Amino acid sequence: MMVRALAYLRAGQLALWLWVPVAEGPGRSPPVVLIAYVLVVGWSVALFTVGIRRNGIPTRWLAADVAVAVVCAVVVSRAFPLGEAVSSHSWVLGPICGTAVTVAIYAGRTAATAAVGLITAAWLVGTWPATASPNSLTVFADVGVIVVFTVVAWFGGRILFQSAQQTDAATLLALDAQRREAAAEARDRERKRQYDKLHDTVLHTLENISRGVWDVQSRQARENCERDGEYLRGLISGGIDNIPSDLGAALASMARDRSTLGALRINQQFDALPANIPAPVADALTGAAREALNNAAKYARVDEVWLTAHGDGRGGVIVIVVDRGIGFDLDGPRQGLGLTRSISHRIIEAGGKVHINSEPGEGTVVEMSWTP
Repeated sequence: MMVRALAYLRAGQLALWLWVPVAEGPGRSPPVVLIAYVLVVGWSVALFTVGIRRNGIPTRWLAADVAVAVVCAVVVSRAFPLGEAVSSHSWVLGPICGTAVTVAIYAGRTAATAAVGLITAAWLVGTWPATASPNSLTVFADVGVIVVFTVVAWFGGRILFQSAQQTDAATLLALDAQRREAAAEARDRERKRQYDKLHDTVLHTLENISRGVWDVQSRQARENCERDGEYLRGLISGGIDNIPSDLGAALASMARDRSTLGALRINQQFDALPANIPAPVADALTGAAREALNNAAKYARVDEVWLTAHGDGRGGVIVIVVDRGIGFDLDGPRQGLGLTRSISHRIIEAGGKVHINSEPGEGTVVEMSWTP
């Protein structure tokens, strides 16, 4: 905003002089005056284009702008006939005031003071011959204009920048409050989801046993207790500092649901899972792990598998499904079915990697990893 305001100011200061060549003809002004005017317009366009793109004016560009102002104050002012350098026929005063204002806003106090002093001295050198004309007092009045503009710009710039910083700080506080509120809502939703899941699994099992619906010694009760125990173990041990993570809860729920579909015991072990795994990645890992468990149940000829997941210490995660079944030849036809389509493609699309290790009679290891 500040750079654009200064650009508009410089454009207005330069445009005010255009009435002279329009009303009196371009031949009214010396060639040096016209050439310098065109060059300064081009320089101003370049200066503020860079400033707008960088949201500020770099120091070396400020120094170059001061140099341009000094040259114009001396060379162009001396090119005018006696007395006209401080009249409305000169375009120099406006742009060099604009340079002083720009320096006052973007340079430090010491650098701004030195630059404005140099510009003022250059203006006096360039317009000094006018002190011998009836416009002699105008020379010193213009010095006052440069100084006053600079001082007002310095105070105004400081007020605007402080106001902007206060606004930024208030915005950050508001955004932080919104993030905390969103995080609290997310935690509440996760608690409700986990409560609903516990109600449909663990609490359901306990209620059936306590009411005598299931005999505590029956196979059905033991199997449900075993599944629910594995589910709870995975749920509470998944996150860092034993705080459940979304991925850990999803894997535990998936394993518990899968174990109810057949006589497949799933041993779960989760450790230090990051809490900020993106939802699409968590879904892909959970789905791929489900497919690996399905493959073990269909083809491995085992009744027990191991599902482990742990953080890699860099914000990523590694999920491994292991069975000690009959294994298979990786180069055989089965690789092109569920393993590739349902596991590999799913993980690769989420930005992860899959490594499958299996040999006939040696079981199968499916390792899925993702790193941010």
